[in-house]
Amino acid sequence: MSASFLKLTGPCRPIAFIDPVDFEIQLKVKGTTECEDETLMARWFEYAHGFGDYGELACRRWGGNFCTLEITSVLLARTVVATIISADIIEGSWPDDSRGRVVARTAAIDEDILLLDSGEEPLKVDPDGRVTLQRGVVCVERQGMLTVSMEAYSKEGICYADSVEFRPKKSLTSIGICDLGFCTVQFIVGWSPMATKSDLMYFDN
Repeated sequence: MSASFLKLTGPCRPIAFIDPVDFEIQLKVKGTTECEDETLMARWFEYAHGFGDYGELACRRWGGNFCTLEITSVLLARTVVATIISADIIEGSWPDDSRGRVVARTAAIDEDILLLDSGEEPLKVDPDGRVTLQRGVVCVERQGMLTVSMEAYSKEGICYADSVEFRPKKSLTSIGICDLGFCTVQFIVGWSPMATKSDLMYFDN
């Protein structure tokens, strides 16, 4: 695999850490039939208090058949959910041979959160200018800041980049612009609160 990051599908919201959370991991190579599937890894672990301090990146690594899996997580307090609803080229055009990356950062996490990476291939842009992200949800501290960066890399290795900052809200949306010179990318971010324990108890009833 040229890209080692697995694309997670399923729930598209952060996990509310109220009680210990169980994670089950199964990696399989799909066969012609289900009984022919080959298991690369089967693991289970519990995320509980003491696993890591607030704002501290915690990594776990497991070795399996033919692969090694590393999971990175972080525990944040007093956050809202930022959902990148759309990323659209509203002016100019994306060069046909340029690769692209979209990353996010927050005040508490001193590391890029990868939202999109075209790898060694040119960035794919829909005919209407829409850039489809691989990931679109980020937890942001209520008193912090969300920074979204758009990066373009030419065949010659030249990097063009711009960033836009979003101040967290309890609800509604925010609009921000990244200007790369040859094109302008507009990001629309939707804001929503994290589920509380009382919310979860209500839905369980």
